[in-house]
Parts: sequence; C-alpha cells; structure tokens
Amino acid sequence: MYNNIDKNTDKHIFILSQLSLQTDLITYMINKEINVNCHIFDQELDVFPVKLLNDSQFNPSQLGKSIILIDREIHSFKNITKEISNNNDCSNSKIALFNVNEHTTVDKDVFSKQIRGIFYKDDHLDTFLKGIKAILRNEVWISRETLLQYIFDDSSNRKRGINRNDNLTKREIEILTLVSMGATNDEIADKVFISTNTVKTHLYNIFKKIDVQNRIQAALWAAKKL
Repeated sequence: MYNNIDKNTDKHIFILSQLSLQTDLITYMINKEINVNCHIFDQELDVFPVKLLNDSQFNPSQLGKSIILIDREIHSFKNITKEISNNNDCSNSKIALFNVNEHTTVDKDVFSKQIRGIFYKDDHLDTFLKGIKAILRNEVWISRETLLQYIFDDSSNRKRGINRNDNLTKREIEILTLVSMGATNDEIADKVFISTNTVKTHLYNIFKKIDVQNRIQAALWAAKKL
C-alpha cells in the first residue's frame, strides 16, 4: 500500500495512484532529488486518509505537513479529492493533481483552496520536480490560464466572500492573482490593459487591505486565501 513511515521525517509526499512504471519513477526521483519521503498509496484509494491514520507506524501530525499527489486518471477522482479536502486531519495538507490532460478543464467542485499544483501529462520530469519543490515552499504551481479561469469563470459566490472579508475589488483580485504567479508590474499592466502607475496604485491598496509589506507576503496570502 505504502512504504514504511519514518517517524523522524516531518514532511511526506503521498502519491494516490495505481502502481506503474510512471509512479515508480516519480517516487524514485522525489526520494532522490528532494529531501522528503515519497510513498505510493495504491490500494483502497477511497479510504485515504482514514486507513493511513489508523496505521500505528504513522504520526497523524505529519499529514498536515504533507503533499498529496492525486492521479487525475484514477477511478472516483472527484470523490477522493473531496474526501481529502473535507477531512480535518488534511486541513493543512497541500493537494496537487498530476496526469491532467492539457485540454481538460479542472472541475471547480474539486478545485479547493488546498490544491496548490497541477501537472500535465506532457510535463517533463524536471518541470514536475521543480513544481514539487515550489509547493513545498508554499508556492502555487498552476498555470495562469487555469488559475484565472477558476477565479473568474462562474465563481461569483467565491468572489463575494473574498470581497466581504477583505474588501478587495474584482480588479484587485485579478492583479493579486497575477502577482502570486510572479508577474512583474509591466506584465500585469499589459495583461489587464492599464498603466504601470495604475498597477502600483492597486498594489499599494491591496497591500494595505490584506496587511502585507511586499509582493512575497502578498503571494503567500493569495496562496492561502484565493
């Protein structure tokens, strides 16, 4: 089901997928290139994480520091993702999807705030490892197109919640999203068709509203809230 858990290691990566050459390679490369333990959870996927938490070898506190990689092609993908998102023990876990078809729209009902990464079928292994490292640094590894689509397509309830809590306008949410993806002021200005000075004014207002001092803090805030 999964390898023995090293209780002295704080961070783990769990791959929810059937055993295959691909998952074996991913596990091998993560264990080799990144300083975390990687495990394949390949049986009874619908009972993850309950089965894991009932294992005497596992320290439940470690789950909150983990990345859960979910294969987009496994059976009952939606149900598994929802179950993990709704489980209190996984509330601090970071979820990433892999084997995503480039032309497939990510379902909004499973795209929760915990999903920090999306890896496509044609992604190179080096890109995959770079993305995993970014997620471990609390960054988001999601394409601009996918993230903007999620925020602005048919998500009025979600945006109302953000505006109510933090008083951000639609334009400020858009700019903050671009900041979280590493866009410069000039790139933001080109993207949303405003001047660079207007971008700076928006950023000043955003930083004040969400109580941060710089772009890095703003990106971290966006990763948690958006």
